[in-house]
Amino acid sequence: MIDLDKVVSSAVAEFSGTKDANDLERSKARYLGKSGVLSEARKELAKLPPDERRDAGTRFNEAKDKIEAALAARREALGASELDSRLAERRWT
Repeated sequence: MIDLDKVVSSAVAEFSGTKDANDLERSKARYLGKSGVLSEARKELAKLPPDERRDAGTRFNEAKDKIEAALAARREALGASELDSRLAERRWT
């Protein structure tokens, strides 16, 4: 099974390093997209024995929630930064 803690750390770091919404969406697709890292991890869940699948599924869902929260936080930060830039431009024009 994939190391979900590493995936979360990697996603958070990548999201934090994005400079604009387009970069963020590309990063989102890498982790949450149809053929992204988490989609591949979900496929591995099906291969686990039933007694292991429940715990692994819980860890998977927690990792996905953390990645989605980091994504939402970065979207908000980028939006606020863009708004600040627009306001600054208007003050000087």
